[in-house]
Amino acid sequence: MSTRSRESEGQDTQEQAVVQYLKQQPDFFNQHPELLQGLDLPHQSGGAISLIERQVKGLREEAGRCQRQLEELVSVARENEALNQRLHQLTLTLIEAVSFDEVINALEDKLHEDFQAEAVEVHLFSSAEADRDSHPDLDGFREFLDAAKPRCGRLPRSQLDYLFGPQAGDIHSTALIPILGQGLLGLLAFGSYSEDRFHPGMGTEYLTRLGEIVSKTLEVVSEPGF
Repeated sequence: MSTRSRESEGQDTQEQAVVQYLKQQPDFFNQHPELLQGLDLPHQSGGAISLIERQVKGLREEAGRCQRQLEELVSVARENEALNQRLHQLTLTLIEAVSFDEVINALEDKLHEDFQAEAVEVHLFSSAEADRDSHPDLDGFREFLDAAKPRCGRLPRSQLDYLFGPQAGDIHSTALIPILGQGLLGLLAFGSYSEDRFHPGMGTEYLTRLGEIVSKTLEVVSEPGF
């Protein structure tokens, strides 16, 4: 007997076992109605598709769409929970820092490790330097700092050079977060090698919260007049 014949006989045996089981359990699908959504049960009506078949098909497609939407929502919820946990851990780390240098080092380390940022830079200006009408390094960032909101997307090469130095040529998308506090002005910059990592359409609520935490922490540890 060939292998194909044995496989065919095995399949017939399995089908017979299923048929026999369903005969012995006539209320099986009443107990498991969800199984009917995945079964193909054509309604006998000649060559035409019956209204019942169309309705069942439509319901199955709608159920599939709802399932995909639910999976997407669950995925987003899990990502948000993970971000919240990382932000919480970052906050605890910054609270433990007692000096300006410790805050900067902890911030850069955590963002590299926990947030998988390929480039992280912090640029701060002293109270005297914060005169936006005279400080040359603020050119190109005045509108951003005045808006006081995070911004994501691509930057011109001149700004990339200022923010990331030797890494500028590898950075293809950025996220900028304003740092604003009492006597404190600056920005926190994330850089990515991917063009799609940071884009103008992405949400910035998380970045806003991060900026507030960093601004307040730096404000506390900064020396008077910084």
